[in-house]
Amino acid sequence: MRTTLILRSKIKDIAVIGGGPCGAGLTKALLAENSFSKVKVYERRHKLGGLWNYTGLKSKCDNVVSVPSTDPRRTIQKLKYGDKKFFESPVYKYLDANVPKDLMAYKDHPFGDDIPLFPRHEQILKYIENYSESIKDQVSFEEEVTSVSFDKEQQKWNVISKSLNTNVETKEVYDAVAIATGSYDQPMIPNVPGISEWSKQFPNSILHAKNYDEPAQFQNDKTILVVGNSASGADIAYQLATHLDKIIYKSVRSENPLPAGKDERIKDVPDLLRFEPETKTIHFKDGSSLKNVDKVIFATGYLKSIPFIKDEPLITDGQKVHGLYKHLIYYNNPTLAVIGLPRFVLPTRLSETQGCWLARVWSGRLSLPSREEMIEFDKSIEAPEDRKYHDLDFPKDVEYSNELNNQVNSALGDYGYFAVHWDEEQTRIRSAIKQIKEGYIKYMADKGKPAYSLKELEEQGYFEYPASNK
Repeated sequence: MRTTLILRSKIKDIAVIGGGPCGAGLTKALLAENSFSKVKVYERRHKLGGLWNYTGLKSKCDNVVSVPSTDPRRTIQKLKYGDKKFFESPVYKYLDANVPKDLMAYKDHPFGDDIPLFPRHEQILKYIENYSESIKDQVSFEEEVTSVSFDKEQQKWNVISKSLNTNVETKEVYDAVAIATGSYDQPMIPNVPGISEWSKQFPNSILHAKNYDEPAQFQNDKTILVVGNSASGADIAYQLATHLDKIIYKSVRSENPLPAGKDERIKDVPDLLRFEPETKTIHFKDGSSLKNVDKVIFATGYLKSIPFIKDEPLITDGQKVHGLYKHLIYYNNPTLAVIGLPRFVLPTRLSETQGCWLARVWSGRLSLPSREEMIEFDKSIEAPEDRKYHDLDFPKDVEYSNELNNQVNSALGDYGYFAVHWDEEQTRIRSAIKQIKEGYIKYMADKGKPAYSLKELEEQGYFEYPASNK
């Protein structure tokens, strides 16, 4: 017999930590539920948009990331340049989206026809700011959460925050807490043999993709190695090769399933074996090596990090968030949730889907399975390593979203926020994103201008659906 878990008390006051793209989608869903007395959003930046707030000045700052960087509890500090202080963004100067604008869009909030098929970062920021405008009154800006802990006696969450303007600390009490701080804050640089010694001998020669801004940073470097072959690694290598017109080496562990520009000046090399600072040589696992390396850019991803929660075993080594049902709700205490964890998804629209589902759970319109069933579900997720636990490669991302959407639609009462449901045409486009983006990159290179629609790419002969998808 199926049992259900009833939340211990009626949820009225909710803290949302993070006011970026995922926090905005979640907050809209919570407000539309019309069941909660208070929804407060804590945002450490001075404006909306989260990581899309581009910080080009980061290229002028000394590298503040430790080498190696494997501690998920490391405190992220503001960078300082002159009289300016800011939280570093992973967005770089020539970054554009890696999914078409129509798939990126929130529900009932399309991009304009004058926006390229793959929008540039400044266009994405403006879009998210416009979408988020309606939640502005819920947001406490320049307010950094320093501690979140559960009071077992009161059955409440204590949230301690600090104003970044006045340094004054504030404690508030909530029935539930949703974490929407994103997954691109805590850089991961692996502990490759010899890397610490190399970094000490050649300061600022090793950096993370989060520190990258534009090829001009590296115009005086002769030999550059990019480590990583996913979205950022492939894109950064392409930018460096084409802008600097030089050979760029890229250390590849596995094939890249994501779209990337191709250029003959990008030379793939194997996985790293060790650094040898004495001879300024990097050795690879196949026995080959690269001499006189000036810069190494690690595009090796980020650690899962929730440094303000210390009493719950959510984070160990930063490879995954433990104890979650459906990558979303903490089964040891379902008044705590984490939004936007899965990788290889569309975070904007997923945040609305997860938000709709969570809003109905916390309002009591959807029930959870028993804790035992949620633990079984957690254990049933097959992943070769913890780092891949939250990966939802296509079509898993579509199936996950539509499963949550179907549960939302089954909730009592036809009201509240509703997210985008993946239909057949959208799923078809989703399946061909790699080919679409690579056609778009070639179109840009040939024409010197962007395409504004998928139809334009097709008509110009830069994209057609793979034979298996026609």
